[in-house]
Amino acid sequence: MALSVALYFGGLPWWGAAAAGVLVLAFFLAAPRSGRYVVQCEGSVAPLRRDERSRAIRDKAARNAFVLTLVSVAGLTIVYGRVLSAPVPVAALGGVLGAAAVTYAVSELCLRRMS
Repeated sequence: MALSVALYFGGLPWWGAAAAGVLVLAFFLAAPRSGRYVVQCEGSVAPLRRDERSRAIRDKAARNAFVLTLVSVAGLTIVYGRVLSAPVPVAALGGVLGAAAVTYAVSELCLRRMS
């Protein structure tokens, strides 16, 4: 609620601030049940912690996204530098970053379900 009010007064339209508030609320309701965090309720202000399994999964997913980014940028460099002799368009780099984000999310989901 406070985040929505702050975003609204920060210049975001009311519907954007409401959507952000709903997303944050959904995260806090779903996070303890997602299997991504270990809930430690004993006297802590922040009860959600990551265990070693979650860290290993996160590291593998980040590695997969990083390798995809390196291979994609190298491919763009070869295609636009040698074959087309033109500058790399910004949209292509945005596509590489988008593909890396999707790769991270899918990789993390698959690794979580496999283990």
